[in-house]
Amino acid sequence: MKDSKSNKPVFLYIVIAVLVLALAALGVLTFASLDRLASLQAKITQMSETVEEISESASTLIQQSMQLEELKKEEASMPDTSSNEADSSQTEGTLSPSNGSTFTGNTDESMDQLLGQVEQLLPKDNGTWSVYVCNLMKGSEGSIASAPMQAASLIKLFIMGSVYENYDALSEQYDRETLDSHIHNMITVSDNDAANTLVNWLGGGNDTEGLAKVNAFCQAHGYKDTQMNRLLLAGTENGDNYTSVKDCGTFLKEIYQICNNLPTDSSLTNAQAMYYHLKLQQRKNKIPAQIPEGVHVANKTGELSNVENDAGIIFDTAQGVDLVVCFMSQDLTDTGAAQETIASNARAIYGYYNE
Repeated sequence: MKDSKSNKPVFLYIVIAVLVLALAALGVLTFASLDRLASLQAKITQMSETVEEISESASTLIQQSMQLEELKKEEASMPDTSSNEADSSQTEGTLSPSNGSTFTGNTDESMDQLLGQVEQLLPKDNGTWSVYVCNLMKGSEGSIASAPMQAASLIKLFIMGSVYENYDALSEQYDRETLDSHIHNMITVSDNDAANTLVNWLGGGNDTEGLAKVNAFCQAHGYKDTQMNRLLLAGTENGDNYTSVKDCGTFLKEIYQICNNLPTDSSLTNAQAMYYHLKLQQRKNKIPAQIPEGVHVANKTGELSNVENDAGIIFDTAQGVDLVVCFMSQDLTDTGAAQETIASNARAIYGYYNE
């Protein structure tokens, strides 16, 4: 009996301990449940806010869609004036397609779009302008207002062509090294004395006969807008020297085609030598001025007191679309601004095809 009584407290203690443990476990479970409940309530609140935001966005989109439909209806009722407006927000080096007049005889729609925009970018209050572009990859070409204009030193392109057509005979009569030096100086630094000497040599020591040789060369090769009536720096009593962007562009295009073994009807001789001298041009303040690094230009400039010209082959281009670009301007009131016009437009033309 005594042992039985002593065991009862122990049993009670065990029961109490079990109950305490059970209550503790229940508390832990209750706390965890409350924590999960709170987390669940937070997620429900977040989802409710998201649904509300989606609902507001949907409402906004519906309103915007209705406004867009109204604008489309208004636009459809208005006359189309887009072909008469230039895009004043053009960034440097890029031109976007636009509708306009044909500059290629409807042979190249993309170039027509380009030249339509270039025409809008040319100054209306600083001289008379003409522009030529040839996509050498396609062989397509177009021009803006190509006509005989004051050639200035662009006439030296045709002196060079005539000299190389008669190179063998001239090199027998005159020292070959001196002959090459005169050609180099005439093209790369636009040396007028070198040019006049070459004309004189073409005429066998007679300037008039030399001028006739240059003109005969131009007529034989189809450069019909080009005529040399005086030596460089001479007076204009017998007329000035004239050429056009189309003649200069065609001359450079033919050089490129021959040097790159492309199909051509040209019969120019020593095209590789002419290309070589053009690549060494030192005057780079116009067409080459804004062309990206790594792209090269073989060009010939021309300047008078109111004339700014430049004609060049743009090669090693980013997309492989090499180009011939020519600019002529005369009756200028601001030659510095004209140089900038040539540089920025050449950059834009390059970007149109290669960026």
